[in-house]
Amino acid sequence: MSFLSTLYNVNSIILEMKKLETCHHCGKQKENCYHGFIALTIPHPEWEEKLDRWGRKDWWKNLERTDLSEDQMKELDEICMYDQALNTVGRGIQCDDCGRKEAELYEKYYPKDLQN
Repeated sequence: MSFLSTLYNVNSIILEMKKLETCHHCGKQKENCYHGFIALTIPHPEWEEKLDRWGRKDWWKNLERTDLSEDQMKELDEICMYDQALNTVGRGIQCDDCGRKEAELYEKYYPKDLQN
C-alpha cells in the first residue's frame, strides 16, 4: 500500500510516494523497512526466562533425560522450537522499531562475554 506525502521545496510542492510494508516480526505496516536476512523470531523475555531456568548454556542436555514429567518434556520441546526459530534466518522485512528492540534484547540475553 502506498500513500502520498507532501514536501515543500522553496515555492513548489513535491509529491513523494512512500511505501508501507508489513514487518514480519510485529505485523504492523510501516515505512522504511529493512529487506534482507532476518531471524524467524526476535528474543522473547518469557522464553529466555525458561532457557535460564533449564540452564542457558546446556539446556538441551535435558532432552536426553528419562526422569522428566510429560509437562517438562513438552516445555523442553517448545524451547527447542523457539531456539531453532531464533537461530534460523531467511529473507524478510523488518521495521526499524523491531530492529532496535531485537538489538536491545540480544544485548540483554546474549552479551558478548557469554559467547566465549
